[in-house]
Amino acid sequence: TERLIHWAECAPERTFMARRSAGGDWRRITYRETLAAVEALGQALLDRGLSPERPLAILSGNDIEHALLGLAALHVGVLYAPISPAYSLLSSDHAKLAEVIGLITPGLVFAADGEAFSAAIARAVPEATEIAVTGAAPKARKATLFADLAATTPGPAVAGAHAAVGPDTVAKLLFTSGSTGKPKGVINTQRMLCSNQVML
Repeated sequence: TERLIHWAECAPERTFMARRSAGGDWRRITYRETLAAVEALGQALLDRGLSPERPLAILSGNDIEHALLGLAALHVGVLYAPISPAYSLLSSDHAKLAEVIGLITPGLVFAADGEAFSAAIARAVPEATEIAVTGAAPKARKATLFADLAATTPGPAVAGAHAAVGPDTVAKLLFTSGSTGKPKGVINTQRMLCSNQVML
């Protein structure tokens, strides 16, 4: 996230991400707003003791909240795993999702629409695991609102955690489709993600 810090300083009001709403209007977030959100969310992740052993799992697809949580995890060295929404929304038994959740033992699971992911969460996510949502909570399950995570006041722990992130810090786990068996987690380090950006 060094580039995010750079552009938050050099072009703070430039749009970093935008998404069209159902009504057709664009929701935009600047580099300055993104960095502020990343630091707040990073503190929220650290407050929950997230780590490589207790990572962040993201069940829902691409959106601004997904991106901010992923960047926050990268910023403070918390491992995160974006998990294909198909494991939650298209599966009838949620076996692959349960396999992945059991493998990574997340400390926090995010699903943008908790109601849509209710069945998957009920079958695959342990009751003790905290759930975070953008809007509706899953049925019969408490959930933390994304807005509450983003309202966390960042402290010195965020800068300390960010300083400890290095090229070989494991950044994220990407899971194979499991078409030939169980899904397998593929390790991506910070160096690998940066190398990919250079290649692009």
